[in-house]
Amino acid sequence: MTPKEAAEVIGCTPHHVRVLIRKGTIRATKQFLPSGGYVYIVNTTDVESHAAKTGLRGWPRGVARKQQNKTKYGEG
Repeated sequence: MTPKEAAEVIGCTPHHVRVLIRKGTIRATKQFLPSGGYVYIVNTTDVESHAAKTGLRGWPRGVARKQQNKTKYGEG
């Protein structure tokens, strides 16, 4: 699974998935490319377990901040 696919499952951005990988929250392996550079191959079970967790702080996952003008957290 790529960071982009993992981000869709979790409900965040691919950049945040890479941050979670660097922090050790989600396990991934680096696959080096023949042309140089690398890509992350993300552990699917870690992504699913992280997606199941509910956040105690911050903005809720999957709710766009542009909906702020309606009501709290975009509901209603």
